[in-house]
Order: sequence, then C-alpha cells, then structure tokens
Amino acid sequence: MKITLSNIKRPLFGFLISAFIFALTNILFKNIQFLPNYADFRISAFFPVMSGLFFGPWGALGCAVGNLISDFFGTLNYESTFGMMANFLFAWLPYRLWHTILPSKNHSIEFVSSTKTLVKYTLIASFSTMASMAFLASSCELLGVFNFSDFFRPVFLCNLYFALFVGTTIFLIALTLLPIKIHIPKKLYKSEYHHKRYIPDYVLCTAIILAVLIRYIMSVDSIDTGKVPFALDIFILAGVLILTFLPLRRSKKTSRDNNGESKKKVGLQLQIITGSFVVVSVSTIFLIFILVNNLSDFLADIGDMTNLIQYILRMVNILGFVFILVLVIVLRWIENRISKPIMKLAETSGNFVENGLHAEIPDYSKLSIEISALAQSYRKMTADIESYVSTIETQAKREEYAKLMLEMSAKIQLSMLPKPLKDNTFLLSSFIKPAKVVGGDFYYYAKLNDNRLLLCIADVSSKGMPAAMFAAEACTLVKCSKNLSLEEMIANVNNNLCEINSEDMFVTMFVGIIDTQKHKFEFINAGHNYPVIWNGKNVEWLKSEPDLVLGLFSNIKYHLNSIDIDSDFQILLYTDGVVESENINHNFFGNEKLENLCKKLEPKSSDTNTQLNTIVKQVEEFAAGAEQSDDITAVIAKIGK
Repeated sequence: MKITLSNIKRPLFGFLISAFIFALTNILFKNIQFLPNYADFRISAFFPVMSGLFFGPWGALGCAVGNLISDFFGTLNYESTFGMMANFLFAWLPYRLWHTILPSKNHSIEFVSSTKTLVKYTLIASFSTMASMAFLASSCELLGVFNFSDFFRPVFLCNLYFALFVGTTIFLIALTLLPIKIHIPKKLYKSEYHHKRYIPDYVLCTAIILAVLIRYIMSVDSIDTGKVPFALDIFILAGVLILTFLPLRRSKKTSRDNNGESKKKVGLQLQIITGSFVVVSVSTIFLIFILVNNLSDFLADIGDMTNLIQYILRMVNILGFVFILVLVIVLRWIENRISKPIMKLAETSGNFVENGLHAEIPDYSKLSIEISALAQSYRKMTADIESYVSTIETQAKREEYAKLMLEMSAKIQLSMLPKPLKDNTFLLSSFIKPAKVVGGDFYYYAKLNDNRLLLCIADVSSKGMPAAMFAAEACTLVKCSKNLSLEEMIANVNNNLCEINSEDMFVTMFVGIIDTQKHKFEFINAGHNYPVIWNGKNVEWLKSEPDLVLGLFSNIKYHLNSIDIDSDFQILLYTDGVVESENINHNFFGNEKLENLCKKLEPKSSDTNTQLNTIVKQVEEFAAGAEQSDDITAVIAKIGK
C-alpha cells in the first residue's frame, strides 16, 4: 500500500486519542481500588471496546500505552507489562472478532443496528472483557501476586459493566451523531469469506470460556488438584494469544460482493437501542451512587466497601443482561411486526420494475392496522400502476402506429412534389418544411414546352393530416389541369375542391406561366401572398387585383394577369410561413425584411440554390428558439442564359 499523509493521520489520531482518553480516565479514578496498589476501579473500561471498533489495532495499541502511562501514577511495577497486554487485548479482541466471526448477513459490514448485531455485540464485548481480564488474572496468579478469583472477579464485574453498558451507550451515541469513519479491514472484506475457515476461532473462544469458568470455580472453592490450575493458567494465556494472532484474512480470492466500504445507517432500531442504553446506563450509575453513599456510613473498612461495590456491580450486570434480553425480545418483535414488513415493501418497491411491474406482497392482515393499511395501499398502488402502464403501452402503440402513418404520409406527400428541374432554359430551386410531420403547403412546376414553364404554389388554411389530404387533392388537380389555360385550370381546381370540402377549408394559390418566346409572364393570384420579382435591375412585389381563395364558392371567375419580362426575369414564390415566421419575442419576419433580403441577392447569379438557401437561413436564424407555427415553402425560378 502506498504510504500517504492521509494513511498516517488516521491511525495516528486513533492511537493518540485512545491513549489520552484511557490514561486520563484511569488517572482520575485511581484512588478507588479493589485491591490496594493493583486493581483500580476501572471507569476507563468503557473505552477499549469502542476504541477497538472505531480505530482498530491503533486504538488497541493506544489503550495499551494509555494503561502504561496511568501506571506511572502509583501502580507501576513489573506486572504493568501484563496490564498493557491485557488492555491491548481488551480493545483488539472486539475488533478482531467483530469482523471475522458471527457474521449476521453474508459477512457484510454492520454495526449495532438490529437484533442480531446487538446479540453479536453483547457476546463479543462480554467475551473480550472476560478473556482480557482472565489473561491478566492468570498472569498475576503465575507471578504469585494474587489469587485468580480474588483478582478476576472484581475487575471482570467492573470492566464488564462499564464496557457493556456505559461504553456501548457512548459508542452508539458516537456512531449516530459523530462523523467518525469506522476502521475497516478492507482486505478482509474484499476477499471471499469462508465461514468454515473460522471454526478454530469458535473452538478457541469456547475453550477459553470453559477454562476461565473452571479456573474460577477451582480458585473460589480452593480445590486442590495439583498442577491443574497452573495448566489452566497456561492454557488461558496461550489460548488468548493464539486467538489474537490468528490471521483475519483467510482467502486470497477477491470477493465480488464486498468492497470494504462501511455505511452507517441510522434506523428505527438503532435509535431504540441507543435510547434504551442511555436510559439504563444513567439509571444504573445513579443507582450505584445512591447505594454507595447510603451504605458507606455503616461500613467500617475498605474490604467491606469493596465487597459492597462488587455486590452492586454483580447485581447491575445481572439486571443489565436481563435488560438486554428484554431489549432483544422487543427488537425482535419490532423487526417481525414493523421493520421486516416495511423493508419487504421497500425491497418489493425497488424490484417492482425488474419483476415486470408485478408485486407479490405477503399477507400482513395479522399485523398492526397501520402495516396492513400500508400493504393494502401498496397493493392498490401497484395495481393502479400496472393498469396505468398497460394503458400507456396501448396508447404508445397507437401513437407509434399513428406516427408511422404520418411518416409514411409525409413520404407520400413529398413524393407528389415535382422532381428537381434540370434544364438550361429555366433555373429553379424549391424548399418545403412542414410545421408538423405533414403540412398543407405544396408547390408544383412543369415545363409545358421548350419556352413555357408552369409555376404553382399553394397553402391550405388548416394544418396537419386534414390539410395534407386537402393539399394532396389540390396538387393532383393542378397536375391534371396543367395543359389547360390558367383560367380553366384555376376554375377546375376550385370547382372540384368545393365538391369535396366538407370541413370548409380553403386554399390560397398562385399559378403562373413564364413564356420566353412571348416575353410574357401570365399569372392568377387566388388570395395568395404577392410574389417578389426581379425584372431587369429592379426588385418589386408582383401585385395584382387579388381573387377569392379556392374551395369555398364554385363557378367563380378568376382574372388573368400579365406582365412583360426580359431575359433577367426572376421570381420568388413563397407561403405565409416565410413572412409570418415568429421569433422568441413574438415578432414576425415580415414583408420588409424579405424585400430587403431580396435586394441584397445577386440577380444575375445562375445559382438559384444559393439564393434560396440564403433566404431560408435568414428566416430560420430569425426564428431560432421559437416553435415553428406554420409550414415554410418557397420556390425561386428564373430564365436561364
């Protein structure tokens, strides 16, 4: 692993804070002792278990050093070495056992937040306290300093109370409120976990517990069994050390499930556990204070006071375990009746889409009214969602089909437009962009003979599919009438449109014929926008007396108009979608801009594509950001050279 400043800071912080807190609490309460000059009343015992879980091996080392520092204040002797080791074990064993044995769920990184983890924590904290104190008691027995039971009983009772109740309370509060990153053996969690490979740990823990119990009973009853006590002391020391140094990681294969990252989850159960431990810890400390103060006047010597404190600690530990048992039962009830049903609903919700919008909700009718109501609401919600999604899918299929039909209609509509004109006599370019998939604009042109070019542009009053169908009919009529005179053509188109016009739509249309032999341009304007023409050097509007639009009244007489043209004649036909293009400020492009733009075009240019592209680009830039409200169609035609 690459050594960085961050990798050094965190272990160093854990070591220093552990050493400081452990040494300080030892020194402050050093005057209260079970055995003079040896066994202190260890209020500091609240810290090692949480230090090991929070800071790992560095926290354990800090507790060991903190114990040595406190021994300099009155109890320093050669047994202090064993005291250091015992307090190292007091912090190391919880860390070591928490991450290796009793996995509550696939060896995931969890802390005290459920029934299983509370039981796991209680067992590990109790065992770690017993094993570390038995290690110290056996050491003292072997050194001939104290009797095993005389030393083990008071320190175990004291340390167990402060570790299991006061320490747990502070640990839970810190876990809930403080932004402390738990020390995680990441290599362990990144490797495959094989539970059977940790059977030696379970065997050792069981053997140590049995050895300590037998050793304590023999010591209390003064049973003379020769070298058995000595052998048990050696076994306890060896067993604890072997358990300590067994490797945490027992697989080199990488796990696909764990990434070695911890996630603190503050849920309902953690809040209940924390609140319960706070109440019990405060209550028992208050109870101890009252009992000691009320009975101290009747006790004459320190031995009696020691016995009193041991009695009180024994009672509060028993009551504490009863409390934990009750808390486990309550938590189990909460899990079965509240937490698990809610988590099941949450899991079902998370997998709702993956399961094909199908939710299998267990029967919660026997649970509380609230959970049953929640499950019923969830069933109704999922049923509504399934129905809604089914409706949406059906509607989507219809819309997809309609879209496909529109796209096909658009292709058909575009196929009805004339092919690009390739001719030297006339130059022509065209452009069309419907506001929707299909539109009501169309254009048409056809070369009638070598000297005559028919031009037509039209705009249906409506939009969308109805306008497209009406435009298709009008375009077909124009094609069929192209060999008629303009008056006959327009009359024929109008009369036929009137016959099929049940929706009262109408068409504006401009038709004209460029005749290079007669140097004439004849046209009829049926309510359409005035075209722009270049005739010589001038750009002007091709105005005339407008006639009525097509499709409303039959048998209308339309007026034929005619102008003289020269070889430079050019004309721009367009629909109102050009001049009525609207920008984001709701302003129109307008006739004036179109006229000025046409004046800037090069009239003698033979590239009508460039001219038309310039006009279209200017219109699109003007309307950039705004929704296109109408079809845009334009045609430029001129006499070739």
